[in-house]
Amino acid sequence: MHIIETDTLKRYIPADLSECDSQQYIDMCDLLFKFHTHQISSDELLTHAVYKLMNMKPSKSSVEADELNKMGNISLIKELLEESFFEKIEIEGGYDLKVIQNYIDNPVPKFRPSWRTYYGPDEMFNNVKIGEYTDALKLFLKFNSTGELETLYEFVATLYRPKKPFHFIFKHLVNYDGDCRVKYNPNHVKKRIKSLKYAPIGFIYGVYLYFASVQIIISSGQIEWGDKTLDLSILFKSDEAPIAIDADDIGLDSIVFAMAESGAFGDYSKVKEAPFWDMMIKMYDSRIKHLQQKKLEEDAKSQQPS
Repeated sequence: MHIIETDTLKRYIPADLSECDSQQYIDMCDLLFKFHTHQISSDELLTHAVYKLMNMKPSKSSVEADELNKMGNISLIKELLEESFFEKIEIEGGYDLKVIQNYIDNPVPKFRPSWRTYYGPDEMFNNVKIGEYTDALKLFLKFNSTGELETLYEFVATLYRPKKPFHFIFKHLVNYDGDCRVKYNPNHVKKRIKSLKYAPIGFIYGVYLYFASVQIIISSGQIEWGDKTLDLSILFKSDEAPIAIDADDIGLDSIVFAMAESGAFGDYSKVKEAPFWDMMIKMYDSRIKHLQQKKLEEDAKSQQPS
């Protein structure tokens, strides 16, 4: 958290997206969407960010000295935000800004775009099922490649759902799954899109950025599981040379099918209902065993007389 203090005010502003409250996060993601879609420049992004985070409204002082002092302070805060919120990426003729994403808590766990409140993923996807995750991931990747807003709304509608009826009762039952949201049904996603279009783009794009942040941590970082530290990046690295095949990879769907065939979680429909982290740990364990077996085979081969 940054402390901004002048002769007339004192403000506490977040140092990055992880420190934003829900409204600050939505405001910042609105600006980031406009920046990423080339509606505003990096300088405009930083200027608007200062006003939003400082809870200020643009105004011009009639006293020139006061105006110069204010603009000088804004320039200093812009530099501060540029250093803490963004990573500078060198490009031809200068640099670009890449927002730092290092948060696992959902900054906007619930939102009410119209008459109904929708609830999203918990911290680090703790309430997400693997079927929901694979469907969301496909839409996430599709939006990455196409930039289609309709895909983005469908992505958010996959993750954000209404609360279960009589949740206040069900949450006390022994078989409660910890998820307040209604059960994921891909056939009901389209119904929520119409309502979500009333939400500000800052919320919609913010869900996308939160998902991206968790993806970055899962695919490149280490997580604590009990008393162990797991390096999940091994799930996203191949130990064999890729084979050129003229077809699209179905990605995690193939793992869901493989788990169904193994019977570890039941049939295909049961596997899709498995908690996301149960599946990730199972996949991690299988990968570790595969790598250990491969190492034993390589050691045995190297010890054979030539």
